[in-house]
Amino acid sequence: MPELGSSPKSIIESMEIGWLPSPPHIFSKLLDICNDPVSSIGDLADVISIDAILTSKLIMAVNATAFAIDQPVNDLKHAISLLGHDQVKTMVLTSSIQQLFAGLINSRKKFICDTWLDSLYCAIFAENIAIALNYEYPRDAYLAGLLHDYGKIVLDARYHEQYVDILDSETEDYTVLKEISKFGVSHAELGACIIEQWPSLSPAIADAARFHHEEHEQLKGSDILCQIVAEASQAAWQWSRFGRADVKWHSGLIDDNGLKIIYSQVRDKLSQTAATLGITLTGSGSLTQVQFCKDLEKVTIRLGGKIRDASLINLLNSGDTNTAIVNSPRKLLLKIAQELQLLFSISDVALLFPDAENRNFLSLYEVKHSRPISKFSIDNNNGKIIRSFLEKSNFWIESEKKDDEINPISDRQVIRRLKHDIAFSLPLGYGEQVIGVVVIGSNKEQKNYLGKQAPFISGYLKNIADMWLKNNRVLEQQALEYNVKSEQKEMDIAKLVHEISNPLSVIGNYIDIIKANSKSDGSENDKEIKILKEELQRIGNIVLNYKDVENSESHTVFLNDELKMCIPLYVKSMSNGNEIEIKWNLSASDVEIKITRDALRQVILNLVKNAVEAQDVNAKIIVSSHHFVNINGTVFAQFSITDRGKGIDAITRQHLFSPLTSTKEGAGRGLGLSVVAEILCSFNGQIKYIESEAGGASFEVLIPLSFNR
Repeated sequence: MPELGSSPKSIIESMEIGWLPSPPHIFSKLLDICNDPVSSIGDLADVISIDAILTSKLIMAVNATAFAIDQPVNDLKHAISLLGHDQVKTMVLTSSIQQLFAGLINSRKKFICDTWLDSLYCAIFAENIAIALNYEYPRDAYLAGLLHDYGKIVLDARYHEQYVDILDSETEDYTVLKEISKFGVSHAELGACIIEQWPSLSPAIADAARFHHEEHEQLKGSDILCQIVAEASQAAWQWSRFGRADVKWHSGLIDDNGLKIIYSQVRDKLSQTAATLGITLTGSGSLTQVQFCKDLEKVTIRLGGKIRDASLINLLNSGDTNTAIVNSPRKLLLKIAQELQLLFSISDVALLFPDAENRNFLSLYEVKHSRPISKFSIDNNNGKIIRSFLEKSNFWIESEKKDDEINPISDRQVIRRLKHDIAFSLPLGYGEQVIGVVVIGSNKEQKNYLGKQAPFISGYLKNIADMWLKNNRVLEQQALEYNVKSEQKEMDIAKLVHEISNPLSVIGNYIDIIKANSKSDGSENDKEIKILKEELQRIGNIVLNYKDVENSESHTVFLNDELKMCIPLYVKSMSNGNEIEIKWNLSASDVEIKITRDALRQVILNLVKNAVEAQDVNAKIIVSSHHFVNINGTVFAQFSITDRGKGIDAITRQHLFSPLTSTKEGAGRGLGLSVVAEILCSFNGQIKYIESEAGGASFEVLIPLSFNR
């Protein structure tokens, strides 16, 4: 019977999975890169890629729910680019500080370094074997080799004192037997179970970790990646200890000549790695566990010195490493959730923030919901979450009854939303000002880990609250400046309206004089003068109602009447004497539409202008209308204006109704169609482009009928 764990699940749940150690050499080099102002994503990726713990941490982080990545990510450089250069730097520094304060004993440090070198050798061997075999996914082979002993790292971190004796076993096979006897699971099975929790990685990688200690006969016929990693693991064990190959060992996948080439490639790669980490190689010229662990204490001391360097501490305390604007509680939660995942491997987070309408309530924001769906009164100070807000204190909350004390429903609701047994509530504040509460979902086994990390998490939340408060002060100042500018703009508009009104009045008076001097016999001239007078009035309405054109005086508007009245005049005024034929295809009956006359005429004018300008010779405009078009329960009147021009190319069509998009040249091009789209949208109408059968452009407009409810 095993003495300790009974299943991989129980060990994983009890493990402080948010923090696992790496060799101090790795952090020392990464901190140099972090402190280099010209360092790049590639520099970070090159070093992180040789460490199983940091690689897995980044892959877990970028694929977490909080980051909302559509496709799983397993490429390290891609993951770093998505997370951001500065965020990864902060993760490196945070992990370094955590490791420094963990105070690892010497036997643990040596184990970490030994296992790291085994894993790196295995990764490089696996990748080179995969390439030699033309395996389709050599990077998967590298990752599988890097992660193949992940279970060892977890077992040691959880049960180091009991695990030390097991690691002294004469063979790896004996080690596996002892692990199963002691913990109920081997490091190979445990590592595979952990890898299977990361959906971005191929399940073949988990299988390669699971079966890398199987007998050669058992591996025959298995997935080729399992065979590659099993052989790579055997070669790595020899090289990490002695820096050379076992002359008695022969590969079942690669012939001896091919194996010699791979040995040379592995030695070169490890020599480069040693140089990067500042390790001088002696003897065989290959990096071994003895050489890697040499001067381990000195390396640890140097790491501590770099961490304490003021410029690096300032990096952690620099506040906002993510330059995205955080101007709402929802965005604030997403930022916190993403960074807690990256820095502390914390996956389940909620935010309680004062309600915008009633400050006596806290609204609950969750990562999976775009808006808060619950509110809790701050008068209910029996709840520990509310107390966390009011008293500026951390509280543990458990869903189960404890010492006859039943947590209020509000606390139990939040725990259930986070899908956990317990939760850790921390105030989000700076100084005396608390702006909200962050609640972290956890389980009883992880409570110890979160307790240790509480000072770091609180320090991080303090920086976030400071950033939020500073941003708010900036926004308040911007709002004040905006109000001042708005007042000045109102004054300028008033002056402009006054100046425009005078010449409009003069033009209007002259039109009245022309009308009085002409014979009123119902001729075409009378109609044109009437339309000119109405257009002049429309200009006045637009000026006077500059901010809100659609609120100008409303009259009954019939679609066909307006089309027949306006289009001939607009065509005549824009044709420069050219003959332009108008072909009518209007619905037999007319309908009243829900739009102001001024707005409709502005739409028609812009579309007619485009149609006229699109044609040179044999110009023809086709005007059609069709009523009672039902779309999703709303009844529209439809009309279209079609020309015989060249039409509009596919690229321009994609942004046709955006400002400054047009096939015409000149300042302000494309503005007319964007204005048309904006006007129609304000009346719940629509416009779309259709290529006409003759090859020209056709714009189809839909406007709701006035009887729509």
